[in-house]
Amino acid sequence: MPGEGYRILLGCRRRSEVLRACRLTFDQIAGVFALDHQVSPLRLYRYAHGRTAGDVVAAYNDLDPAGTATLRAARFYDYEAWPQAGRRPGAGAIAIFARIYQTTARRLVTDEVYASYGVRDRDLIDQTDHRHLDAHYRREVSAPAIPGTKGTKALPPLVPAPTLCADLLRAVGAEEADVKRRELLFELALLLGGTPALGLLRHLTPPERERLAVAARHQHPIDAATIDVLERLTARLWAMDEASGPQRVLPIAEAKRVMVDDLLKRGSLTSPLRERLLRLYWSLSHMTGWCHFDLRDYAVAARRYAEGLTAAHELRAPALLAHLHGLAAYMALYEKKPTVAMDHVFAAEGWARESGNPLQQAATSIQVARVISSTRRDHGGLRLLDRATDLAGAKPNDPNLRHLFWLTQDRVASYGVFCLLELKQPDRAITEAERRLARMGADSVRERGILQLEYATALIQKREIPEAVAVIGQATNIITTHSSERLAKSVRQVRARLQPWAESRHVRDLDERLRSLAIVSDV
Repeated sequence: MPGEGYRILLGCRRRSEVLRACRLTFDQIAGVFALDHQVSPLRLYRYAHGRTAGDVVAAYNDLDPAGTATLRAARFYDYEAWPQAGRRPGAGAIAIFARIYQTTARRLVTDEVYASYGVRDRDLIDQTDHRHLDAHYRREVSAPAIPGTKGTKALPPLVPAPTLCADLLRAVGAEEADVKRRELLFELALLLGGTPALGLLRHLTPPERERLAVAARHQHPIDAATIDVLERLTARLWAMDEASGPQRVLPIAEAKRVMVDDLLKRGSLTSPLRERLLRLYWSLSHMTGWCHFDLRDYAVAARRYAEGLTAAHELRAPALLAHLHGLAAYMALYEKKPTVAMDHVFAAEGWARESGNPLQQAATSIQVARVISSTRRDHGGLRLLDRATDLAGAKPNDPNLRHLFWLTQDRVASYGVFCLLELKQPDRAITEAERRLARMGADSVRERGILQLEYATALIQKREIPEAVAVIGQATNIITTHSSERLAKSVRQVRARLQPWAESRHVRDLDERLRSLAIVSDV
């Protein structure tokens, strides 16, 4: 390393040590160094960590998921020099550097560099977040909700504040280079909840964005192609929810629900188009209800489910009625309201039977099994799950059952872990949990966390404490990047089961980890 560069690094290393002693995060330290050093974010973060290029190159090669990395110092310096000189790093490389520097990938690229990546690369950069590796990072625990709800942070208003508009303008500038398309993207992002919507809208072609804007402006009657776009965006929202949680999804889903409600009020809709829009409104009520439940905002979740039930009645769709009654039962069970849960599952059973659809009957049987196992401690729940597993093997025969995209035989069987825990059968629960976790794909983020916590509960019932603590730690890693408050509460509940072993080394280490991530304030 040249003498001047090494002298700068040593000075930054000393300052970083002082700032870390004051409990500043690496993000904050990089921000401080940016005042004195006009260099790329990659170099700023290296200064914040006090690392030489050789240190970073070695760490990078160790972390490459393919195990084939051959990064050399010369290429690394090219990456740090970009865009003034050198070479642009790939999005995959930026993701690895984010892990090394314990930050988000987005913080490692300027707006100019970010705009130069393709759609999929920007998705990867947006989704990569390793701030939980920073010992001084504190996870945000506030959750969004609609204006007026208690105890949570409100969603952005329909007319955003000037500061929010300024943030959105900056983000749109990095997203789209063309001025006219930038204006259209800004308009659509405002319509769909602000900056979080950009990750969704980037997957639309310019003509599709224009079509959506025309519909929102009431400049042209709604057509089937516009509804196609809205349905595709809704499907992407479900994937976003599973990957990162409701905090990112809810503002978009609520804004989109308002938009669809507005479209439904037009008098120029044909009967088939109105039915499709009404099904979309049901889907968004389903989604927003689920997100509010995941944020433990039960009152608003119940309201959204009720509004979805109203839409399902208008559609005369028994399967949709059964599904929302099933979800309402699941939420009531979570709230410790067994009587309400029983009422909803009885209604769900009746509507599922009337639908005649095996997949919906399977989904409903899952909820009935949960309620029976929890409230009656009845082995009939396990028999219901066996039946649901058989039903889930049926091929979809109704294009209107898109809400059951997740339903597979393997996934149905995994819900038996909850029932087995309620029936105090930890050995079977452990076997089933291990089988499902081994087969689970990388895209099942929240499901993996919930199943890991159920697995840990079974291990605690067996008094296998070190193993249980290790599994809870794995679930905790998910919580650092997923905004499900329900998942965070489940961690606290499972930790409470460990209280008899609170003085053991394993549990003390877990408690420190949970406190550092603001999952618990004290144990």
